Amino acid sequence: MRGFERIRRAHKQKVLAKLRQTEPVFILGVQKSGTTAIAALLAEATGLPATLDITRAINRPGAKILRRYGVEGFDDFIYRYRKEFSRKIVKEPGLTFDYECLRTYFPKARFVMIMREPKDNIRSILNRLKVPGNLKELDPEEWPELKRSPAWRINLDSSWLGHWPESYVDSLAYRWRLSAETYFSQPEAFILIRYEDFLADKKGIVEGLAQNLGFGIASDVAGKVDNQYQSKGKRVMDYEEYYGGNIACIRQQCGDFSERLGYSSRLPKSTK
Repeated sequence: MRGFERIRRAHKQKVLAKLRQTEPVFILGVQKSGTTAIAALLAEATGLPATLDITRAINRPGAKILRRYGVEGFDDFIYRYRKEFSRKIVKEPGLTFDYECLRTYFPKARFVMIMREPKDNIRSILNRLKVPGNLKELDPEEWPELKRSPAWRINLDSSWLGHWPESYVDSLAYRWRLSAETYFSQPEAFILIRYEDFLADKKGIVEGLAQNLGFGIASDVAGKVDNQYQSKGKRVMDYEEYYGGNIACIRQQCGDFSERLGYSSRLPKSTK
């Protein structure tokens, strides 16, 4: 067994050293902010291989907590999912909060941050989970989408991130805030794309991103920009009614960064 462990350690170091020399593009941003669509279209436009979520990690959602508290090293995470990390474009919302680790292990990497207006972003997540926005407490066992998905249950609990939430909406608002803080901590290190700008000119944004990254355009994505990469949500006309008292959590957590990103203080009309 000791011999096997020595071989494994040696192989891991070889893999990490090889990945360290690569130049991946990491597309970050919280769930339902447009990361999948933008990454998929970028891969289509450039002809480059892409990882659209590290799907094998979904069955190990607790690994996020293990990494957070140093029980499992980030190097172990990269090694376990080395195939997914070997592609040129890597889109994984769960890596948004691992930005500093990514910089350490991939010093030649480039980063794209996708942001979406927070009230609309959180509403889209809740639509995906078929959960209303105005509850004060949420029992995951009462909601089928949450009951079958430990990964989503962790996303609705920010306590492991060091924030004790007032509600599940507060948890999602805090996660949005962390993504904004990550961007504004080093804005020069990111290419920023607002989801709303992407919706207004999908082809232009994707091709502009490709050119900004120094990639050639291998395919015209005009006929694919309206492909549905995620399930559609339900439009909301009155966010005060939709969130009830929970809207205060979003304003408190996200208000300052939302304005810095150019979002109006008025409640937006929801998109999808």
